Amino acid sequence: MIDFIARSVVFTGKIELVGPVELVFPLFSPLGEKHWVPDWEPELLHPHGVAWEEGQIFRTREETGDAVWIVTRLDRANHRVVYHRVESNRYVARVEVQCRPVMQDFTEATIIYAFVGLSESGNQEIAAMTEPFYAAKMERWTKWINDHLSARRREP
Repeated sequence: MIDFIARSVVFTGKIELVGPVELVFPLFSPLGEKHWVPDWEPELLHPHGVAWEEGQIFRTREETGDAVWIVTRLDRANHRVVYHRVESNRYVARVEVQCRPVMQDFTEATIIYAFVGLSESGNQEIAAMTEPFYAAKMERWTKWINDHLSARRREP
């Protein structure tokens, strides 16, 4: 047995979005992200015919290969979802999104990413992740989502 020690890291970010929570929260679903994430094309695998459900499994094509996602917790009433994303031989990521209304047309989303390495190369990728890297990701998300929400408000 090889003495492998998995590296782990957790990042937390908060973003402010210009839209009511009822409109914003579904944008964090597998199909909802197609509206704002460039080149996002989830392949819904199981159960068949379900758009967003606890226990659902879907796949995305990443730069380094496929990622398998599992919706491990979906609490629509409290606008909270937890995903586990497995990138074989790289790492497992736990992704939690919690949305809360700030005012009628404003939502705050807290996004937590926790990574655990599955290999030395995965550990190296995790070691290269930094707070500024994550903050930049949250800035991109804020822009992409708010741009989508703005365009949606302009629709007749």
